[in-house]
Amino acid sequence: MSSVDSKLYQYAVSTAKEAVALDSQGKYRQAINKYQRAAEILMQFMKYNKNPQMRMLCQKNIEEYVDRAKILKSQLGGPRSARLSRRPGVSGGDDKSKAEAGVSSEEQELIDMISGTIVTESPNVKWNDIAGLENVKQAVREAIVLPIAKPELFTGARRPWSGILLFGPPGCGKTLLAKAAATECNATFFSASSADLLSKWLGESEKLISSLFKVARLKAPSLIFMDEIDSVATKRGEGSESGGERRVKTQLLSEIQGLKSTHDKILLVLGATNRPWDIDNAMLSRFEKRVHVPLPDLKARAGIFKIHTEGVDSALSNEDYVELAVRSEGYSGRDIANVCREVIMLPVRELDMSGLLEDSNKEVNVRDINLKDFKKTLKKVKPMTHPALLKQYNDWAEEFGEV
Repeated sequence: MSSVDSKLYQYAVSTAKEAVALDSQGKYRQAINKYQRAAEILMQFMKYNKNPQMRMLCQKNIEEYVDRAKILKSQLGGPRSARLSRRPGVSGGDDKSKAEAGVSSEEQELIDMISGTIVTESPNVKWNDIAGLENVKQAVREAIVLPIAKPELFTGARRPWSGILLFGPPGCGKTLLAKAAATECNATFFSASSADLLSKWLGESEKLISSLFKVARLKAPSLIFMDEIDSVATKRGEGSESGGERRVKTQLLSEIQGLKSTHDKILLVLGATNRPWDIDNAMLSRFEKRVHVPLPDLKARAGIFKIHTEGVDSALSNEDYVELAVRSEGYSGRDIANVCREVIMLPVRELDMSGLLEDSNKEVNVRDINLKDFKKTLKKVKPMTHPALLKQYNDWAEEFGEV
C-alpha cells in the first residue's frame, strides 16, 4: 500500500469513527453525513488499491456505512413522535431539546450540515480588548452593530450595508473587530474560512455555502465572517483556476447578491483580507462598505503592550510603555503580541537554564519583566510588514475608495 493510499484509508477510518461517535451521542443527521463521507472515501481508495483482501474488507465496510445511513434517514424521516433506538447509556435529551426549540427536521438537517465545518460561536470579545483603531471601530459600529441593535433606525432609504470588507496588513485586528461587533449586537456569529468552504468532493463546496446562508437566515440576526476571502474570491478567468473553484465563486457571488435583510431579520456578510487587490471585481462590488484597518498608531501600540502583559509581574511604568510604542513603529498588533510572549518567557527561561526548575517541589520566584527585556527582544523580533506593502494598501484604498 503506497503512502497516499495509506493516508486515504486512514482518513476513511477516522471519518467512520467520528460517525460512530456521533451516532452514539444521538446526533443522527451529522452521523449520516459522516457515514456517507466514509463510504465515499473508501470507494475512492478502492480505485487505487488492488489487494483483493483489502478490497473485500472495504466493500463490507462501505455496505455497513451505507446501510446504517439509510436506517438513520428512514427513521428521521418518520413521524415526529418516533424515536430512534439509542445505544446503552445515551440519554434522549438531544432530540427533545430540538423539538422544544421549534426547529423543523429540514432546518435541523441544514444546521447539522455546517456544524462540522463552519464554526458558529458566541465570541466574548469587547471593544476594550482592541487597542486603538477608533475610526475603524466607529465605521464597523455603523455598518454592523447599529443595524442589528437598532433596526428601527434603518428604514426607507437608510438601509444597512449587506457586505462589509475589512482590508489591511496581517495581524492588525480584523478578526477581533468582527468578533467584537458580533458580541456587542448579540448576533449569531458564523466564522467560515476558505479551508472550511472548499472541498475536494464535487458539488460539496457549493452545498456548504448554500447551507451556510440558509442557516444564517434561520438564526438571524446573523453575521457571517469570511476570513481570508481573497483565497475563495480570486479574479476569475486566470489560468490556474479550476472548474470547481469557478463554481464556488459563482455560488458565493449568487448568495451575496441575493442577500436580503428584513426589518426584523438582519443578515450581514463581513469579509477580511490581507490581499484586496486579488479579489474578483464582481465580488468586490458586493462589498458596499470597505474599511481600511491600518497598522496601530503610537497610542494603540502602547495599549497593545499593556494588554499582552496583563497579569504578569512587571516593573514597567506608563512612560516605559510609551517608549516601547516609539521603538515599535511599523509593528502590527500580532508582531507586538509575539514580542510580549517572548519577553514574558525570559524570566522562566533564566530559571530553567540555571537548573532551578529541575526540582518540582522547590518553590521558585519569578522576577518582574522590565524595559531592558523589551529592548533586547525588539532587536531580535522584527516587524513582518514591509514598507512597500504598506504603500500598496494605501494606493489600493485611494484607487477603490474606502467607502
